[in-house]
Amino acid sequence: MDSICKSIRVFCYQLKRELLTVRTKLLFLMVGIFIYSNIEPIVNFSKAVNIKVTPWAFSHLVNDFTCQPVFMIGLIFLLSNAPFRSDTYRYIVARSRKVEWEIGNLLYIFTMTFLYTSFMFLVSVISLGTRISISSNWGKIWGTLAKTDAGMQFSVKFIINDFIIGTYKPLLATLYSFILEWMCFLWLGYLIYLFNLFAKRAVGVIVAGVFILLDIMIYNSWVESAYLISPVTLAQLSTFTKGNLKYGLTLEYAFIFFLTGIMLFIISTLIVANRKDKIYE
Repeated sequence: MDSICKSIRVFCYQLKRELLTVRTKLLFLMVGIFIYSNIEPIVNFSKAVNIKVTPWAFSHLVNDFTCQPVFMIGLIFLLSNAPFRSDTYRYIVARSRKVEWEIGNLLYIFTMTFLYTSFMFLVSVISLGTRISISSNWGKIWGTLAKTDAGMQFSVKFIINDFIIGTYKPLLATLYSFILEWMCFLWLGYLIYLFNLFAKRAVGVIVAGVFILLDIMIYNSWVESAYLISPVTLAQLSTFTKGNLKYGLTLEYAFIFFLTGIMLFIISTLIVANRKDKIYE
C-alpha cells in the first residue's frame, strides 16, 4: 500500500509540474490551431450548403496521411524530456525509491497521452461551432465530402475517408479511432521513456521518430506486410480494408500489437529500475 501511495505522489507531482510548463501549453495551443484550421473549411462548406455538420471529424483527422504525423510529432515534443528529471529528482527518488518513481512516471505518461487524445477530440468538435448538429449518423456533409470532389472546391485539407463511412457507424468509428490513437501515443510514449532512461540521452526520441516515418517509408518503397510493425499505420482505422486482410492487418491484430508492446515496455522499464547501476545517479 505504501508503494502505491508513493507512486501516486510521484504521478501527481509530475502531472502538476509538466502541465504548467511552457512546452506543454505551447504544444496544446499549436495542435488546437492546427485542428481548427483543418475544420474551418468544413464549416465554410456547411454554411454554403446550409446544412449543419455532425461531430464526427475526429476519426477522419487521425486517419489522414498528413494530419497523423503532425499529431505524432506533437507527442514526441510533449514527452521529449523523458525521464522527467528536475532539480528535485534526487530528493524525490531518495524518498519514493526507484521502482515507485518509474511507476509514477509511467502513470503520468498514461494520463498525459489520454489528455492529449481527448484534447484533440474536443477541439475537433468545438471547432464546428454553431454549425454542429448532434446525430448518431454521419450526416450529409461527411457523406458528400467522402463521395464527391466538393472538398477540393472548399479547400478541405484532410481526406474524408469513404471506407470508414461505409464500414462503421460514426460513434463506433470515433471510439475505435480514439482508442487506437491513444494506444499508439502510449506505445510511443513508453518507448521514448524506456530508451531515454536506458541511454540517459534522447535516443528514445530518435527511435520514436523512425517509427513515425516508417509509415511513409513503407508506403513509398516497402512491401505492405511491413505495415505489421508500423504503429502509426495500425492506429488508423482506414488500414483495415479487405485488401489488407491478406497481410494480417486487422483491428484485432492492432490491439494485440499495442497491448503487447505497452506491456513489454512497462516490464522493461521496471527491470531497468531494479538495476543497481549509474542510471539513477
